Amino acid sequence: MAGHRPPVRAQRRAPRRLDAASAPRAALRAEAVREVEQELEDWRGRAVPDPSMPLEADDVARLVGDCLASLGLEEAAASSFTVNTVHFYRRKEILDAPEGRTSAARYTLRHLWQAVGARLAGQLGLLTLAEAREAMSGRSEPVLLGFVAERVLDARARQAVRRSAAPVVVARPLAPIAATASLTTVRPLPNVATRPGGTEAVIISLPGDAWCVVPAAHGAHRSVSAARALGRALTDALLGSDGPSDS
Repeated sequence: MAGHRPPVRAQRRAPRRLDAASAPRAALRAEAVREVEQELEDWRGRAVPDPSMPLEADDVARLVGDCLASLGLEEAAASSFTVNTVHFYRRKEILDAPEGRTSAARYTLRHLWQAVGARLAGQLGLLTLAEAREAMSGRSEPVLLGFVAERVLDARARQAVRRSAAPVVVARPLAPIAATASLTTVRPLPNVATRPGGTEAVIISLPGDAWCVVPAAHGAHRSVSAARALGRALTDALLGSDGPSDS
């Protein structure tokens, strides 16, 4: 029949089931956001004990990197976040106007949260910078803290997915070097096939855009003590006579 419409009751069933299923997820998400907000506040208490203290642009740049590193977000805590990034965010009005101009400009904790939120949104592709600007412009500190916490959850979820699928590569042997520690022969892993002309290895991402290639048959994959020994050996190799020094 022309003009016949399905019963209203049938139209409303699906949304009701959807709402019932999404409510627990929303509650879990809200609780997770509150936990991250507390993490951020704990970090702020250590890094910026006086929240009213004015910050210079280089302070904002340094604190953004420190915040992201403390949250375990190595991808976003790249060394490329500099004072120039702060100035770029300001030109694009992602950061609200500071007090003063040029070298006399002073930022606040609100600007710091805006910078962290923009970094997570832009660097990891979670939001466009324009969307981040619209969400953060002129907002209060609690709203900005919630925005940053949401982005931290998204970034951690993406990072977990990437780490769960660590690539296995075929690495050519390195050139011989002078041995500084005794080597232990380790049996190959049972589920790793040996390929001629190369060694099965796992690439592990590290903070600061660094990578470490560890043979799949290495004992560090199976033993905590072997993993710690490998870490000490890497530290000794980096801080050797020709390497950097803290002194």
